[in-house]
Amino acid sequence: MVKRVRPERGFSIVDVLVGLALLALVILSIYQLYIPSFTLSQNIHDGLEAQQDVRLGLDRVSRALRETTTAFGRVRLYAPEAGCTGAFEGCIGFVTARDACTGSFRLVAGAPDWQATIYVWRDTSSNELRLRCDTGSTFPVGVWPPMLEPHTVIGTKVVAASFTLQPAEPPASTAIAVALQEQASSRSTSRYHTSSFNRTIFLPRNQ
Repeated sequence: MVKRVRPERGFSIVDVLVGLALLALVILSIYQLYIPSFTLSQNIHDGLEAQQDVRLGLDRVSRALRETTTAFGRVRLYAPEAGCTGAFEGCIGFVTARDACTGSFRLVAGAPDWQATIYVWRDTSSNELRLRCDTGSTFPVGVWPPMLEPHTVIGTKVVAASFTLQPAEPPASTAIAVALQEQASSRSTSRYHTSSFNRTIFLPRNQ
């Protein structure tokens, strides 16, 4: 008895196209399911990075703010009419007793020997928090300095900055409040769009 062997049949082009279409549909469904999680994870990472940047900016001025004084003429906040406007925001000038603003702390008869003036401000075009050390004066100038070079960038993701004295009127002021807002994620999913402020009050030890 002769057994006939049937020829093997392959897939038709229609079967292949339908299979590919189903596979693409499954992959697209999985992608749509997980993309919010990916976006949320990335936004959390961006937010933590921005918060870390703001914290580092505060750390870089915290020692100087704690060591300064709120005595009359030694600290100055600059309003728009004093030149802190346009490209500048959150402008403050205060004295330091450290050589070149970062060296050893100078004392004379147990009192700080003021060595320089530190200017801190936010550059509105770049969202940078900047610092300049002026060793030529120990009194902040009355109008925001036109020359702020060279300077040091101490923060790169700051979208708002403000400095206030507490109480507001010197010579009664005893504290300096610093409020910084970090740059929120620029990604399009507003569902996970967050922003927060970091506000710290510094009590100068040299009154």
